[in-house]
Amino acid sequence: MAELKKFYAMKEACTLLGVHPNTIRRWDKEGKIKVVRPEGGQRRISESEIKRLLEKPSVVSPPSSPQPTFPQDEHLSHFLSYVFSYQRDDWELVKRATLIRDDYTCSKCGGKELLEVHHRDGTSRNDPDNLVTLCQKCHQEAHRAPPKVQNRKITPEVPISPKITVPKPEKTKKEEIRPAPVTPKITEAPRHAILDALTPAGLAQRTVFGDLLSAAIVLKTFTPKDLASRVRCPEALTTTFCERMSARGYLKSKNGTFELQVKVAR
Repeated sequence: MAELKKFYAMKEACTLLGVHPNTIRRWDKEGKIKVVRPEGGQRRISESEIKRLLEKPSVVSPPSSPQPTFPQDEHLSHFLSYVFSYQRDDWELVKRATLIRDDYTCSKCGGKELLEVHHRDGTSRNDPDNLVTLCQKCHQEAHRAPPKVQNRKITPEVPISPKITVPKPEKTKKEEIRPAPVTPKITEAPRHAILDALTPAGLAQRTVFGDLLSAAIVLKTFTPKDLASRVRCPEALTTTFCERMSARGYLKSKNGTFELQVKVAR
């Protein structure tokens, strides 16, 4: 009587081989592994096939320390582009994407433990060029304030009589009150910069603000009711959009009608 072969599911086979399921799928397409699909179901790998692969170190390398699996090459580029273009308000996703981009390595010392994501300019701007992976020690050093250097005046070693007092200079001129600087008129701005300036509360509000901005570009001159009708959103949210745009000089208001004052660059 023939001995029954033992088959493993994808999850079990991945654990034994120390690879990702996508690797087994790729090997299946390239003919590097024999996979069985009973009645069109999920892939099954025989025990003999797993032993054959484990005996070839050039095909299957021993599993290293567990690290998250992430897409490579152009897939990684598309993933990072999606996160930093549409999900910049989701800090956990942005943090994960930055770690993946930097290969889970501290950019300063090359460490791979206790990693954190640092904002270069000290703001909360989640742009790719403003984010860098640092270990905990390097992160603390980056936030540590530089030592203050005191300017010491060198005085000659001449004894001063204690009776001589130096009078304090009197203030003869009153401090002039300077007018507040006038904010320059913004004539052109990128679309993402305008949406960032509106400080939307979450991805949903940012999406609605993006639709309202598109409608404003088409209409040029409009009322909040016009925008609400065109985008099909609550008029209260449209009013908030118009107020924030006006406060930053993107809109000009006159008798309840708004006019777009900025050219939106894609």
